[in-house]
Formats: sequence, C-alpha cells, structure tokens
Amino acid sequence: MAQGLSVEDQACISRAIENVPNNPAIKIERSRVLPQSRAQGPQYKVTVEIDVSLVGQSSTDVFNCIRNGQLTVVQPVGVR
Repeated sequence: MAQGLSVEDQACISRAIENVPNNPAIKIERSRVLPQSRAQGPQYKVTVEIDVSLVGQSSTDVFNCIRNGQLTVVQPVGVR
C-alpha cells in the first residue's frame, strides 16, 4: 500500500481489496482513492478503484467506501 495515505484511505483500500474475488490467478496491479470524492464530517466517503489483471486481461473494480469511526463498509459499484 502506498505511503502517505490517510488512515481512512488505507482502511478503505484494504476493505475493497478484500472484496476482489479470491482467485490465485488475479493480480492486483494498483489501488487508488479518487481525491475529488473525499468528504469531511462524521462519515468519510470515497470511491476506491482497484486495478486487477487476469491472464493478460486488465480491469478496474470500483467501490464506494464509507468509514465512520472504526467501521469501514465498502460496496461494489462495478467493473470497468
């Protein structure tokens, strides 16, 4: 995981990675939090993108993440 990320970003990325299908052939290439989606206040809301590859094919899994205190919830949005 990249250094310099906030605790909230790290938690959201970790939870999103847990939701990528568990297949030994899938390789996680990159992960990122979209900066324009950050929100302040009691709930921290961002969009997380996880770039994966499988047998030479690449895709990006997209998740919404909400963090409130120690609770982090991710919801799959789709695949690009």
